[in-house]
Amino acid sequence: MKNLLATSEACNSHIYYTAKIHWISCVIPFFLMTIGSLGVISFLLVGYKYMIGFIGLFSLFLIYIFIRGLILLLRNRNTKIFITDSHLTLSRGILGKTSFDLSLQKLEGMTLQQSFLGKFLDFGTLIVSTGSLTHTYTIRHPQELRDAIFMLKNSLD
Repeated sequence: MKNLLATSEACNSHIYYTAKIHWISCVIPFFLMTIGSLGVISFLLVGYKYMIGFIGLFSLFLIYIFIRGLILLLRNRNTKIFITDSHLTLSRGILGKTSFDLSLQKLEGMTLQQSFLGKFLDFGTLIVSTGSLTHTYTIRHPQELRDAIFMLKNSLD
């Protein structure tokens, strides 16, 4: 499977900025995986024969939490956000890829949310909306992405 960034560059689109997902977005998946690992360990030690009753259901719930955390972690690791000449592109997916292209000309609003911890660790949430789509990005250096979008949007107008 080809890399989406390499494919995008081959189509004569210049990538002006590539955003990186901040490590803080991996905290919740790691927490879920840590809690869920108790269910995985109990399942491996006891086996499926004794997974009846409240303890068995609780163990299966913890296994579900582990799998959910693993999926969130893999989704965060495989998310790519970049700005080309006329689009803001979000690509995500684990086995398959889903790409969202937001036209910079049809961009209606942007909101940058950055808490005190976000300012200290240099991460934030950028909410980008068009008429029908709204996407939220928790990224490193959100102000740089916002400035790059404004620069390209003003050059298109």
